[in-house]
Amino acid sequence: MRYLMRVVLAIMAAALFSLSSCATTELTGVWRDPGFQGKINKVAVIGTFKQPITRNLFEDEFVRQLKAHGVNAIASYTVVHIDELSDENTVREKIGKLGVDSVIVTRLADMRTVQTYVPGQAYAVPGFYGSWGPYYRHVYSYSPGYVVQDEYALAETNIYEVQGEKLIWSASTQTLISGTSQERMQSFVSIMVGRLLSDNLIK
Repeated sequence: MRYLMRVVLAIMAAALFSLSSCATTELTGVWRDPGFQGKINKVAVIGTFKQPITRNLFEDEFVRQLKAHGVNAIASYTVVHIDELSDENTVREKIGKLGVDSVIVTRLADMRTVQTYVPGQAYAVPGFYGSWGPYYRHVYSYSPGYVVQDEYALAETNIYEVQGEKLIWSASTQTLISGTSQERMQSFVSIMVGRLLSDNLIK
């Protein structure tokens, strides 16, 4: 019976650990220009990623979620080719022709690895050492401690007014590299849009 209980507890612990390892994005810093009192109405979304498919999926997800809140959002890849992203003048010229009032720019700033030690089972002597049966059950089912290594993507998202090219909002985030890239993008954009709502920059 005790052995069965240990197995059930181990399964529950594994399930909880799995849930805590889902793809998540956390805001680590936010700045808003206190002098900006307007709202974002028409915006171009730029994801400065070197892989075209990553950039396209990211921008599409941002556009989708912004449009759900009534923002006229445009993915930059529809007008700016991936090879042109490094050319500031070309990007400014093409974005300027869209008639947007603001630009959202997201870049991957860094990667971070975090190691966490998960301890094994604790026990005291003599305890189950008194007879070989309980001792055998313990050592057979014993789980030693281990190290979990998590990777985080650190990103920076800035919003600029097109007129005057003034920074009006900036956010730093860290995203756990887990699940699919689509799940990570949805998590990231959801956090960004939620904060823009609470900061009264979108409706």
